[in-house]
Amino acid sequence: MRKIQIAAGDVTATAVLNDSYTAEAIWDALPLEARANTWGDEIYFGIPLYLEEENGQEIVELGDVAYWAPGHAFCIFSGARPSVGGTKSARPAR
Repeated sequence: MRKIQIAAGDVTATAVLNDSYTAEAIWDALPLEARANTWGDEIYFGIPLYLEEENGQEIVELGDVAYWAPGHAFCIFSGARPSVGGTKSARPAR
């Protein structure tokens, strides 16, 4: 289990990465800096990784983080909802 810190201005949060190839690639790419975007209850930003989908899911929970392979993006879910337009992978371990 690896923890990462996500910061935006004065706000910081800790996320837990699962034990997957995708999570390992994200870990190895740290530190990352990017401009965030929003889509529904999702905050996302492009990262310089070009990975295949791994164990994708269509339903995500509040606080989940994921890598979205089609958009090469790291996603943070601030609300529970289906992920429209593709599945997400690299969910945190529970």
